[in-house]
Amino acid sequence: MSNHVNHLLATWYPLKDKLQWVLGFIYKTEGSCYRKAGAMMLFSDAGHQLGILSGGCLESDIVKKAHRVIADGKSRTAVYDDEDEEDIAFKLGVGCGGVVHLALVALQENNDYLALGEVYKALSSGNGCTWSCDVKGSSGNCEVKKTSQTKPCPAKLKNENGQSILSVLLLPPIHLLVVGGGFDATFITSLSNSQGGLVSLWDPRPAQARLEHFPEVNYLIEDPEIDTLNVHMAQHNVQAAVLMSHHRDIDAKALSALSKASLTYVAMLGPLHRKHEIMQLAGLDNTDFCEHFASPAGFDIGGELPEHIALSVVAQCHSVFFGKPVHLT
Repeated sequence: MSNHVNHLLATWYPLKDKLQWVLGFIYKTEGSCYRKAGAMMLFSDAGHQLGILSGGCLESDIVKKAHRVIADGKSRTAVYDDEDEEDIAFKLGVGCGGVVHLALVALQENNDYLALGEVYKALSSGNGCTWSCDVKGSSGNCEVKKTSQTKPCPAKLKNENGQSILSVLLLPPIHLLVVGGGFDATFITSLSNSQGGLVSLWDPRPAQARLEHFPEVNYLIEDPEIDTLNVHMAQHNVQAAVLMSHHRDIDAKALSALSKASLTYVAMLGPLHRKHEIMQLAGLDNTDFCEHFASPAGFDIGGELPEHIALSVVAQCHSVFFGKPVHLT
């Protein structure tokens, strides 16, 4: 299962009233740490451990503390200092060299589950949100934001009326549209799914995009008409697309449809001269319809297999969404 917060909450939400739950979250770090402030993990009295708060080295101790919270309902904080020889982190041989400040708080009806239900609904509908929670776990808040207006940013810890409040911007999974249902597309869809993203697949050719070949796809668009793409993208908040049908007319028609949407990332397989040819067929003279247009698609990582191409494209897409360089140097 993906460690994206929306996936964690998708497991928690239908069970929130059936089991006792504890939320663990990092509210501050110092130095080098595997996870940063805002990272979450969920524990239940039935043995659920959803997510990770370290590379696996601290979880055994965190689980013990979480079950104490389940037993008595009292929130706790913990500090793991990898530089302190007397600290449990040092004794566990963590090795990152940083300090992790962690809160473990009960999720209950009387604290409105710290507004995580609202967070889940916002993320599931394709919107981002700012989640705020005091370190003692007495209250939480969710402020919904339109995804198009938000960019990733670090969590913030501030003091309000004597309380330490963590504020975290949470973004929904990236929704990627793949145009082309050939064998090489299976690697793109599988890798995107493993990253916690949503995947839609469209190919107007009856022999392509067969459901049995794409078990990870969230939406298989069966209507071959090109107008279907615009409707689907609007309804399901598609944010990125990869054109890989290897067919001039299909890619051109799809690119024309994509140009009517507001996308963050579009990639098209093939050399540069093919990009100009497809754009001409699509009747386009610029790529202003998206934040980043990659053709040739992906980073140049020196690979040639379908697996390598998928890795380079998905990595570049992720880089664009998280404001990192879109070219390897």
